[in-house]
Parts: sequence; structure tokens; C-alpha cells
Amino acid sequence: MRGLSACSGSFTRFLFTAALLATTLTWAAEPTVTTSLLAAENTPAKIAIIAGNTSVPDVFSKTTGQGTYDLYLRVKDIQGSYTIPYIQSSRELRMKAPFPGRDVSRVEAVLSCPGHKPRVALAIASGPLDFGVLSPGEYTVQLRGLDRTGQVVARATYHRLGIGVVMAAIGDSITEGYFSRGYLHNSLELTGDAFPSVSVSRDRRNFPQYSPTTKTHLPAVNCFESWTTRLNDLASERWKSPVFIANEGWGGITSAGYLKMMQTDTGWQQRMKLLQPKVWLVHLGVNDERAKVPAATVAENIEAIARILMKDYGAKSDHIVIASPAYDYFEGAEAILKEYCRAIEQTVSRLKLSPGPDFFTAYSTDKGKWYGADPVHPNIAGMGYMAELWSRSLSRIAPFEAAS
Repeated sequence: MRGLSACSGSFTRFLFTAALLATTLTWAAEPTVTTSLLAAENTPAKIAIIAGNTSVPDVFSKTTGQGTYDLYLRVKDIQGSYTIPYIQSSRELRMKAPFPGRDVSRVEAVLSCPGHKPRVALAIASGPLDFGVLSPGEYTVQLRGLDRTGQVVARATYHRLGIGVVMAAIGDSITEGYFSRGYLHNSLELTGDAFPSVSVSRDRRNFPQYSPTTKTHLPAVNCFESWTTRLNDLASERWKSPVFIANEGWGGITSAGYLKMMQTDTGWQQRMKLLQPKVWLVHLGVNDERAKVPAATVAENIEAIARILMKDYGAKSDHIVIASPAYDYFEGAEAILKEYCRAIEQTVSRLKLSPGPDFFTAYSTDKGKWYGADPVHPNIAGMGYMAELWSRSLSRIAPFEAAS
């Protein structure tokens, strides 16, 4: 959350073959390698990834050894950025792996993942390597560049190519994670290495994100963990898949405010176009309640948000998960929130969205156990509980179709 309360282009296709290999795979006889992929200045060649029909910008690699790299995706945030091990929701994968300065006439690639048969693709020079539709998993791709005589003149291995589920969390300061673990960083070029392991998911894709409006409410913090780290671990285990949850909560925002942000904020729009979330987690309403917005208006805003997600971002209706507003111990809040819950439930049913967690009921008791010092923000234990409740709701969603 963000506070309190791909370059497109066509690729000429020179594909020789893209087929499943047998379980036991061996390269063809290989002459002595005369050069490596690693350039003289120790910079790896750029690799371009096409997820579905979209070219993904901001993909880069880090050297882990001679000719060996991990793949990462950098996401520009409101300030700074966050960099995560590469992941895409699209099941379709193509890539271009040029070998600059090398006398390469064709490229051979093998894509492998534990538990799945490896796939091979061949392409002329830097043409696209097509791997078809893949099962979810954490893949490794081995590349060899061959000259006109068939001699291997370049090679590279890329790890951490995630085919999985990207989710986006839409919400207010509760989504941001107020009263969860908070951190202050001078550098906002964030990675998992910037935080202790307790605040980083097992796959190191989720960690605290930048929270800009805390400079007003809590200057000692500018990054919150929220519930996304724990949900990443739960969802990854449930779906046997890489997962990333983009925390797009915004402190103090109402449903109308979030709707306007989706319509006008180019930064928000660009992040969603880059990440291409497959599942959307929506939790709004508490700030509407404080402003005494009518329940019908809140439901209309939730519907408008859902329709934008379907129209502009290709969301399936049942992949939009709508939570009921969290319980607020503020005087007079209970009656208003009950009306919101009924109105939101009707909207979810009519649009065939997925019902999310009932945060209103879940947090209506044991305030001291689940909440922090104010009437509505979960503490660290409450954030863990929120992740558990989201995970239960996700059990009703099947994010994958069969791979070819």
C-alpha cells in the first residue's frame, strides 16, 4: 500500500522447432567453446522476454557465475523501484537472446523445470525462441550460440524465470500494512536483500514496498510489510507456483478515490500494464464509512473498479476477489459497515465476482489480539490472520488452464 488509513514491437519469427523433449536430454556433440556470452566488461547480453503477446520491459540479469545469470524484473514505483525475481502470469513464453559481438548464426535453447519435461527451441541468430504454453514453475533456460560451422561460440544459463501468478492488492491503509512491520530506507531502490528474512517471502519476490504518505503520519517508516509476504508463501504452496502480490494500497483513500486513481494515475496504470496481474484482491470501505458515504455509492464504485479491471486489464470476473470492509471499532461504524457488506455482497453476486474474506466478522472480536493502537488497523498478528483469510478465499480460484 502507499500510505496510511510491455515496449511493444513485432518480432519476425524464424523458428525451426519448438517441441517437448524426452525426459533424458543431451546436447548434440559440442566442439570446444571458443568464447563465452560474458562481454569483456563483464556485462551479460540483454535478454528480451515476450509474455503472451506483450514484450516485457525492465527485465535484466545478474551474474551468478561465468555465463550464469538470475533474471529479475524491475518495477518503477511512486518513488524508487522494487526489483523481484522474474515472474509473469502469462503461460506463453518467447524470448530473444542476442549474443552481441559474436559470430552466431543460430541459437539453441533448452527450458527446464523440476517436475516437467524440458522443452527445446531453435532460432536463427537473435530470432525469437518459442516455448509455447507452459505449466507454472520456476524455470531455467540454457542457451548456446552456434556459428555457421556448428561450433559453439557462446553460451549462457538463466535461472529464476517464473511462470506463475501475479496478484494486485487494491486497498487503503489496511492493505498498506499500518501496524505491521515497518522499515525506513534512505535508498528506495528496493530488493529482498534490504529487509530481514522475517519480512521476505520464501521465494524473495514479496518484501515491504514503499509507503509514501507515512511521511505525514509515521515519519519513522517508509516501507511496510503488510500481509503480502505471508500470503505469497501460502498461495505459492497452494498453487505450487511462483507468486507475486503487488501492494497497491493507498492510505486514507475511499472507493471513489481509488476509482479516480485507476482512471487518471499513469504510474498506477503503467505498473499494472507491466505486471499484468491475473488475480485482483480488493479491500475498500473503511474510509468511506468514516466519511459516511451511502452504501449504494460504495457498491457502485466497487462495480466500476471491477469493470475497469475486466475491460482495461483483461481480468476474468471470478479472478476479482472482493473482501468485506474490516471491522472498525470507531463509534457508529458498525451499522454503516453492515450496510456496506450487504451492498457489496449483492454486487459480487450480480457481476459473478469472487467473494473475498469477511473481514468485518473476522475482526469484530478479539480487538486486543488482532488490532494495534487504533480502532481499525491490524497489528502484526492481525496481518498474519489477514493473509490466512485471503488464502482461504483464493482456494476457490483456479488460476491455471491446462498447458499444451
